[in-house]
Amino acid sequence: MSGTLLLLAAPGDGGAAAVARALSARGGHGAVLTLTPADLARARWSHRVNGGGEASTRITLPTGRVLDDRTVGAVLHRLPGLPLAAGADRGPRAKDVLYAHSERQALVASWLLSLAPRVIGLISAYGTAHGTVSRTTALVHAEQCGLPVARRGGATRGGLVGRPAPGERHVRRLAWPGGPGSPVPVDVLPEAPAAYHDTLLVAGDRVIGPRADDYGERCRRLADALGTRHFELRFAPRDTGAVVTDVDLCPRLDDPPHVEATASLMVALAEQPTRRPE
Repeated sequence: MSGTLLLLAAPGDGGAAAVARALSARGGHGAVLTLTPADLARARWSHRVNGGGEASTRITLPTGRVLDDRTVGAVLHRLPGLPLAAGADRGPRAKDVLYAHSERQALVASWLLSLAPRVIGLISAYGTAHGTVSRTTALVHAEQCGLPVARRGGATRGGLVGRPAPGERHVRRLAWPGGPGSPVPVDVLPEAPAAYHDTLLVAGDRVIGPRADDYGERCRRLADALGTRHFELRFAPRDTGAVVTDVDLCPRLDDPPHVEATASLMVALAEQPTRRPE
């Protein structure tokens, strides 16, 4: 296998760190490199798109190391977004700073989309790891694929649904000042347990967890619907049996079998015939 195994994650992301350790312990492959949002923000970029719409990227990291499309074997994408310097959104040049920040986010997204066959995780227009799929949308897809799903709902603005009822939580789809009544859509979701002990991880064609035999094929159908083969289903007990309460498109990876499955998926992607432009 050739190519760097690249992990993009926030500082303190224990799941990404565990996968990096698992990959390093295996040996016999290309370098394992973890980059944070700050690393990407400080890097020097050359990103070109030819007449056929094909992108090529060369990144010079703050350490002086150079990455280009031909040196990347697989990417585990867990980016929460690029940082904006404290106070940069204030002052006489605030608009220029915010514009530059938006352009940098679009640059990261374009780079990742150009690597898409080798990227594990969804990619949003801002380069973040959850794509455009909301939690409610993911649960709708899960139900349509035959999985038992907890009750949920939504509203076009938080003020229409009042306070959360017992056993439910309200998740705003956009950050907005003003508190619970803000004029932004909200998802009404079941309250998450303090700790999940009943989960399924989809990693490529594998489904890992105690309910894999019961729901494996349905999880694979859900992967096709979501557009990603790396996510976690979380189950919680109800009177009628265990139900899915959350579909996490950026799995926690705090379970050793989940870590190993993710590491194996990265290695498998990197070992496939090269898709990198020569």
